[in-house]
Amino acid sequence: MQRPVSTPSTTDRDTPLSREELSAFVTPAGSRTARLALADVVIEMNGLPDPLADAMAERYGAWMSPGDGGGPGLRVEVVEAPVDYFLPPAFAKRWEVYRVLTGYDGRYFIATSYRLAWCLDLMRLEGRAVLARGDLDPAPRAMENLLRSAVAWIAVGRGGLFLHGASIVTGGRCRLFYGPSGAGKSTLAALSGRGQVLSDDLTLLMRRPEGLMAVGGPFRGTYDQGEPVRGVFPVTGLYRLKKDAITSVRRGDAACYADLIGNLPWIVDQLPRHPELFDRARAVIGDVPIHALHFRKDEDFWPAIDAGPAGP
Repeated sequence: MQRPVSTPSTTDRDTPLSREELSAFVTPAGSRTARLALADVVIEMNGLPDPLADAMAERYGAWMSPGDGGGPGLRVEVVEAPVDYFLPPAFAKRWEVYRVLTGYDGRYFIATSYRLAWCLDLMRLEGRAVLARGDLDPAPRAMENLLRSAVAWIAVGRGGLFLHGASIVTGGRCRLFYGPSGAGKSTLAALSGRGQVLSDDLTLLMRRPEGLMAVGGPFRGTYDQGEPVRGVFPVTGLYRLKKDAITSVRRGDAACYADLIGNLPWIVDQLPRHPELFDRARAVIGDVPIHALHFRKDEDFWPAIDAGPAGP
């Protein structure tokens, strides 16, 4: 039987739990440790309960480092809360877009979802996650939101981006395809007859001396063909997707760049208050060309990419 919903307050919230509220919870949620290593981004979770640690080992196994492999990273302590939920889970009665309240002050990123609330100190690379006990929001799903947000913010701090886009490697090089929901990222990944799909959802990008690199990771979205791809691959192009009657590549414009910025989850919501993040994103992209890919969902798009942008 589902326990009665209890929250830290008697009303719904519109702001995430503060650092002070989070610090009131001190009991470790468990005794296990998990370490996720994606190239330059490493996250170590301490105090995990056994079921959650086992689920993470299965979900992220290829990227789990048992020791200190992957270099220094973010260390997150996981503690438990004697409540069921921090936000009332309305999806128990009707469909609801998954809610996560967020905040960022230039150093701390804080977030609260139904069952998990967390704070990341992005200067000291330390964090705290508070896990509630309600079972309407499965713990592995709640924890993946923390991991995704941590990857996004660590990447920005280390000269990278976490892009909501499909990524496909051909000939050892990667192309990224992005756009708003419904633009065709999953369709394009499934349609591709070449190379290896890293993801149809989220791709980690890191700026290195040799250029912009795409990192294979576990956040593959709905794409489930073949084994997940590990490795680091140079990025040769970014393509803003648009469904059309004719498949072609066109030169990108300011709108294509704006759409790219709009596809940086966990970061984009903070841009109005922290415009300096625009400059950091631009520095990451550098001179990688941005194009627009118009495509039909029943036609091979690779010949258009091989031909390059049409027009002046």
